[in-house]
Amino acid sequence: MSLVIIPFLFACFPKKPEISLPAVPALPLMQALEQRRQMFAGLKAVASVETVKTGRKRSYDTVGIVIEGQQRLRVEAYGPLGQSLVTLVWDGAEVLLRLEDGRVLMPGPAGLERMLGVAMDAGELCAVLVGNIPAAAPSKEARAFQGPDGSYVIELNAGGLLRRWYVFLSDPGPEARVLITMSELYRSDKLVYRARYEQAEPISQYLMAKIVRIENPDKKVSLTVEYDEMDVNVPLGDDAFKLLDGAETGSK
Repeated sequence: MSLVIIPFLFACFPKKPEISLPAVPALPLMQALEQRRQMFAGLKAVASVETVKTGRKRSYDTVGIVIEGQQRLRVEAYGPLGQSLVTLVWDGAEVLLRLEDGRVLMPGPAGLERMLGVAMDAGELCAVLVGNIPAAAPSKEARAFQGPDGSYVIELNAGGLLRRWYVFLSDPGPEARVLITMSELYRSDKLVYRARYEQAEPISQYLMAKIVRIENPDKKVSLTVEYDEMDVNVPLGDDAFKLLDGAETGSK
């Protein structure tokens, strides 16, 4: 699959760059993105994760990631002996964080932002990790532009937020599959986060990027997820989105 050039034209701008490309109808592209979102039911994966915050780097070689649509999430990092170091679980209602000593915290939105380095709730994190649009994206309010290489930029300004998706169609015609190569979220013209997707490959009829890079250059933070093993659209049990009972619960 060829690489899309257009996202790199905007990569060095911390504030919202203007788009000077010819406009095209946005609704068919948004419908294709919505169809892609509906094609994804769940993910079970093993990945390596690297976080960078103001120059401090932390790496986890083995991280289990379980995602159900944009409703539930589990991320668990393991040590070299297979011990659980930290577990993040979102059951659709609240986010719980279990530490290596067994304590369970309820970090809330601010705590989740401190962990990720960027302002993002759990539902949006689910979407970003698999390259999808949010479930509530209003398609009729979007605009679209076409680049010289045949890729597209889709812009959606709603709810005080501006979103941009840089997309590529895998094949021409009605059976085309759409792939997000980069997404951006702006608030008041300032970048909240940028997500890049690399090395996409089809898994169970779904184009899945093996590498996801989430960053905010202004804050000097980044989160890189490199999937080693992936199963897409597999059955997921409720136990995957629960923590063991009996742990001490606190707040942070």
